[in-house]
Amino acid sequence: MPLVVPPAPAQSTEALRAALPSMIHRPALMKVAPQLAATLTTPAAIASLSAALSYRVFTLGLTDLAATASNGLRAATLSAWRHTLTSNGEVVTADVSVDHSGANHTFAAISANPTAPGVQAAIHTLSQDAEVAKASYEASLLQIPALGVRAVWLHDASGKASDILVPVAPVRQELTAGRKYTVPEFAAALKDAAAKILANDDPRKGS
Repeated sequence: MPLVVPPAPAQSTEALRAALPSMIHRPALMKVAPQLAATLTTPAAIASLSAALSYRVFTLGLTDLAATASNGLRAATLSAWRHTLTSNGEVVTADVSVDHSGANHTFAAISANPTAPGVQAAIHTLSQDAEVAKASYEASLLQIPALGVRAVWLHDASGKASDILVPVAPVRQELTAGRKYTVPEFAAALKDAAAKILANDDPRKGS
């Protein structure tokens, strides 16, 4: 089956559009996305805004990473929807955070995210992969903030196929960007780096 990127819920899109009017003339937006800011000068333009790509962002802490060998990625939590906005060659991302219930969506940030093109490219490449097409995969982004790791996460909700993780550049030396990892392989590659931070009682360990 074709790779699926679930559409963003209406609440997330609405939260993004509601935040934009107050941001249009802010120096921060003009700095990271002058072309985008120039196109969003009227309520009609904001209302018609659509993301080039929207996807879920899940977050995993180091203590949970250590348990993936037995629990998989069940501890990963949905933290945001990321909307990729493009305008005249600019690529920026807008994050809309989600609470633990998944019901409340709040605009969080807009930035010139350097990893956004890599995520888009990885999802496109995986959508053309014949092996991926054999399963019913949904694509999301998994991040491990304490390690600075981001990977496209393919999950088959039916449980008939194993999850796949594809790191997105820039990557740590333990990983290879674009390579398909099983969950055990991914966890094993990061095991030592995670253990070092946990052993030092680094405050980032739960991040």
